[in-house]
Amino acid sequence: MLYIAQHTSNKIFSSSRRVNKGYLSVNALIYSNTQSVEFLAHPRYFVLPRHYIGAPVSHMADPRYGPYTDLAKNYERRLEALLEQGIFKPVFLYHIVIINLLPLIGLVIPRSRGGQFVRKGLVVLCIAIAIENLQNRRAITGGNGYMIGLMTAWWLVWNAMLFVFTDLEHDFKRIERKPVDIKSQIDAEIEIITVRKSLDSSDPTCTQRDSNLFVWRSYPEKFWHRLEWSAGLLFNLRGPEWNWRASHLGPLPRPIHKQLHTGFMGRINAHDPSTYPSGKHRLQAAFRKFFISYLVLDTLKVIILMPDPYFRGFISADSLSPFPFSYFTSITLHPAIAQLCHRLYSAISVYVAIEFGTSLNPIFFLGLSLAFPNGAKNLTAAPLGASWLYSDAFGPFFTPVLDEGLAGCWGRWWHQIFRYGFVASARWILSVLPAGLASHLQVRRVTYVMVAFCLSGFVHACGSHTQIEDTSPISGPFLFFALQGVAIMAEQYFKTSVLPKLPFARTPRWLRRTANFVFVFCWLMISGGLIADDFAKGGLWLMEPLPISPLRALGFGLQGQGWWCWNEPWFRHWSDGTYWGSGIRVL
Repeated sequence: MLYIAQHTSNKIFSSSRRVNKGYLSVNALIYSNTQSVEFLAHPRYFVLPRHYIGAPVSHMADPRYGPYTDLAKNYERRLEALLEQGIFKPVFLYHIVIINLLPLIGLVIPRSRGGQFVRKGLVVLCIAIAIENLQNRRAITGGNGYMIGLMTAWWLVWNAMLFVFTDLEHDFKRIERKPVDIKSQIDAEIEIITVRKSLDSSDPTCTQRDSNLFVWRSYPEKFWHRLEWSAGLLFNLRGPEWNWRASHLGPLPRPIHKQLHTGFMGRINAHDPSTYPSGKHRLQAAFRKFFISYLVLDTLKVIILMPDPYFRGFISADSLSPFPFSYFTSITLHPAIAQLCHRLYSAISVYVAIEFGTSLNPIFFLGLSLAFPNGAKNLTAAPLGASWLYSDAFGPFFTPVLDEGLAGCWGRWWHQIFRYGFVASARWILSVLPAGLASHLQVRRVTYVMVAFCLSGFVHACGSHTQIEDTSPISGPFLFFALQGVAIMAEQYFKTSVLPKLPFARTPRWLRRTANFVFVFCWLMISGGLIADDFAKGGLWLMEPLPISPLRALGFGLQGQGWWCWNEPWFRHWSDGTYWGSGIRVL
């Protein structure tokens, strides 16, 4: 049934026009330009969304209560206007190709052919591209433009690590699986510690005739091998098969560790192979995590986030209490409780979203390598079918937080996706400091902590900067992460220098753990408003992370929303009349 209203200037008045035996009675209603209204052919009439019928007039005009998709479309219209005016420029598909191809070119050119000069030039070019992207390029995809800035900033940090902060041909080695015949001789160019037997009893590709040697491979000499090796390094984040594999990824199976332990940069433990699941069981666990996080993410989106005006960007909205208090109209919620709920829901949503995204890694790579083992071996020498490559994104929660406090929360529990880029940057800064200063334990500790959190703040602040809505990149995300480093150093100073001198220094373990948990929770809830408010204000939660919503299919959510969430196209042709300003743009 359609309902027709008469449009005059900036108001909507009732009309007695009858459509399909239905009437609309609407009192004078202020038309908000943030609402998306579908106009009919007649310029004086337009269709009202069905969920407006019977709703209070104030709610019909207030974007806090209407469909959140209207707000998302409003951002799209705003971006289109900014692009038409030339204030911003679109992101084209060829930009994505360029930012991936340029570093790869620098990686595959060896030093013997002038690679060091090419890499220096590429660093300058990468800085120029990053600045141009952050200043001029905008898109709606990825949290109202958030991912444009975040990925650009991380791309710059990672390229600086590869081309400036490390020696590509000397510092990096990858674990590779080399099928060999037991009677054949081992290639002298590959570092092999010992070979006794098949290293992965759960691997169906290992036989008595064809064993698998796990070896270190430095910068390869052959071009195609070098290309594949370089691509593996460029698109890696946590380095599970590299010599910079961090300890938080978990120990290696003992037979593999015996072969490779001398090549690791840091301390890596070993466990018995029997403690590791087979590739099949690891893949099943990844699917379970995927489906669980999918359902939780849908619940958060439909039930908790979108009905709340705060997560639509109205961070000062106090007319609707957060879930579950919104169901009790007689309760007057204290603002502090509402803020606590908003920050807690923001943290949970970020956690679940990362769990959902990282679960795709083993599903894709491990799944394909198990389904097509020969194809995986032909594609790469990395052991994609090894289950120990696919550790969880997050570590254990209670033990690190209870025993180590805020440092354990950020260093052992929270995801370490960006860790090596930050660590390598801090290590390079220490290398340019005077030797006496750089060797000082406290200086090293402060440098590693503050560089890591300041770079993390920079990456997230760039994401905030490229959002369409007005945000606070410096006083929001950057300040939040910088304060985490300060708090960790203050916590460490208190535990090592102040607490031992207090009369109650020897407290029971349960009391120390309780104090650690209370401090971590209170600190994150207090400081979390800096980044949570910026997420909400920038429109991050308006994005649709899931293609299908089971809850909407069951009738939950706002009226008129279907189960299919990706209704808008992701790409569209754009042309400004120039060759470089034309092509397929990312919406």
